[in-house]
Amino acid sequence: MSRTDEVHRITENVYKSIMEQFNPCLRNFIAMGKSYEKALSREVLFQMAEVHRQIQIQLEEMLKSFHNELLTELEKKVELDARYLNAALKKYQTEHKSKGESLEKCQAELKKLRRKSQGSKHPSKYGDKEMQVSLCVYVCV
Repeated sequence: MSRTDEVHRITENVYKSIMEQFNPCLRNFIAMGKSYEKALSREVLFQMAEVHRQIQIQLEEMLKSFHNELLTELEKKVELDARYLNAALKKYQTEHKSKGESLEKCQAELKKLRRKSQGSKHPSKYGDKEMQVSLCVYVCV
């Protein structure tokens, strides 16, 4: 082997040695940094998942609250209003029917009295009763 070849081989070994030992602390630091970065990335993902879960829980609570406090109460009030209106309608119909029957009764009685007074020799005899029945008809209307 010539001197040049030997120098060449020694030089290559020196370079290889330097490359192997070149800033091992820095390389270690870089490796740890990458590991930290991966761990941090996973931690961020876990945090994001946790925040998403909390948002879902809050959303579910809000929906329950919306249902219980607003929709259910509104539904109850609408039902009560409907019952009240149905009862009021029935009351009105009953009163209207009763007044109609009373009116018909009073009108029939008035008609009878007028016939009697027209056919009677003493028409003034039925005047007071006719006035009372006329007043009844007026009140019913």
